[in-house]
Amino acid sequence: MTFATLKTGIDGLDGVLAGGIRYPDDAAVFLCIAGGPGTGKTLLALEMVVRAWLGDQDGATFLYYSVEHAPDAIQKKLASDFDWYRGEAAVEALPKEVPSKLVMQARSGSQLVLTQARPAAMHQKSARGTTVDIEWILAEIENQRMANPVRMVVIDNVGLLLTDLEYFEKRAALLEVRRRLLEHRIHGIFVMEEAHPRDLKLPSAEEFSTDLMLHLSFLDEATEFKARTLEISKARHQYYYRGVHHFSIAGRGITRDVYLGARNERGPGIHVYPSVAAQLSMARDQAQFAVPGRGETSIDLGHPDLDRAFLRGTGPALRSSTVLLAEPGTRATFLALRFLAAGLRNGERVLFVSTREDRDAVRRICQREPVLAPCLGPDGRFADEFRVVYLHPEFIPPGKFNWDLIRLCQGGHADGAPQRVTRMAFDNIYRLQDRFPLITDQRFLIAAMLDMLRYEGVTPFFVDMIPPGAGQGRGNFDPSPYLVGFDNVFHTWFADENRNQPLIRVLKSVGNDYANEPVAIDWRRT
Repeated sequence: MTFATLKTGIDGLDGVLAGGIRYPDDAAVFLCIAGGPGTGKTLLALEMVVRAWLGDQDGATFLYYSVEHAPDAIQKKLASDFDWYRGEAAVEALPKEVPSKLVMQARSGSQLVLTQARPAAMHQKSARGTTVDIEWILAEIENQRMANPVRMVVIDNVGLLLTDLEYFEKRAALLEVRRRLLEHRIHGIFVMEEAHPRDLKLPSAEEFSTDLMLHLSFLDEATEFKARTLEISKARHQYYYRGVHHFSIAGRGITRDVYLGARNERGPGIHVYPSVAAQLSMARDQAQFAVPGRGETSIDLGHPDLDRAFLRGTGPALRSSTVLLAEPGTRATFLALRFLAAGLRNGERVLFVSTREDRDAVRRICQREPVLAPCLGPDGRFADEFRVVYLHPEFIPPGKFNWDLIRLCQGGHADGAPQRVTRMAFDNIYRLQDRFPLITDQRFLIAAMLDMLRYEGVTPFFVDMIPPGAGQGRGNFDPSPYLVGFDNVFHTWFADENRNQPLIRVLKSVGNDYANEPVAIDWRRT
């Protein structure tokens, strides 16, 4: 048996599905989207069928049946909130022949037929001629096939069409729909309203009759914030990344002025963000587990006193990860910017991510310090090769946080063709959960991020704040988590309480020789 793949057009969802929905090439996709009220089932099904319709170049027909929504309401929803479907598609609504049906046609000639189903259970017995049930839908699919190839059929809230059937009768009816669609190689999507798990005594008939099952739900966080989640509970024909993944729904008018925020999606529609664990697995799978090697030669760390801490010409190399453990007042932000300025002088494209200083503050630092001149252009703005992202407090899950950060390193979220980043400084990672309350396991997030940055060919420099006095033996600061996770660990502090002499020492550096004693550091030394 050989397989084909149907891409949903939603990159995060295609990623979780290891490239898209796989199905036998002599059959078709059969998918069920389940979830409670308001979880986004209809929007996901609608986006999938609209993307497939607009991507079709063969003049095929796509059928969408909804029990709850009138065709005009769906069309207005598309035009108002999901205007990405217009653009070059030149979509037009054809004159209506019957009140319950609207035909929309794309430039390619492909048609999306929106029909409101009217099950008998929702009408008075005297309302003759208005019933649209499963049998009616199957008959119409056959009629549509005579006129034009049918590529996809969506039945929204299919359960309402079968309320008059017992469990096994319902299961038999759905299996018959599946059989008919697959026989004609028509992709099918059921949308199913799901009761509370405590109310389910048997697996639903929809679950039995489908090849791929997506569950949408809300996840209650400790912050009383309900995050949208997606989970694949069944996949008959393919490998997929297990676990709970987050997603969001964005309306029109989205801009990229704010990064790593709740409303910074790439455009209107559904956006799926795989869990951090899934993203790490994806990166390893795509690299076929071939971990990129570190460079053979040392790089310029941006400050001569940092370079002076290493002996015999050794030092951190490309793609090696570094963390600076900084006590208060030690100008860690300045050192991170110097690290990036060294990359700019070397012709690299760099990224500065800050939870501490906003863009205006960073620009002022660069204007004041001559050594940071490469960070600015002739007009006093940030240089084209120097990207600055300030992280505002946001309720976004760790999957979105990591997903967006990696995309920034890949050169996304910018005008023109993507330009990959080779150096990144993150200032700082201290208690990220204070700014991003949904990040509950910071240690794993940072560890996964370091691995993924290495696969991306990025050399990262992280800053974390530590309690004052740690360098003088006061307190119970334990550096072991950093020693385990990073290739290079620096510690900077003051020699005395009057802050007369800043010092820096190397606590760890993989494969390098370094001074055992602290090195005095002059912030502005060139």
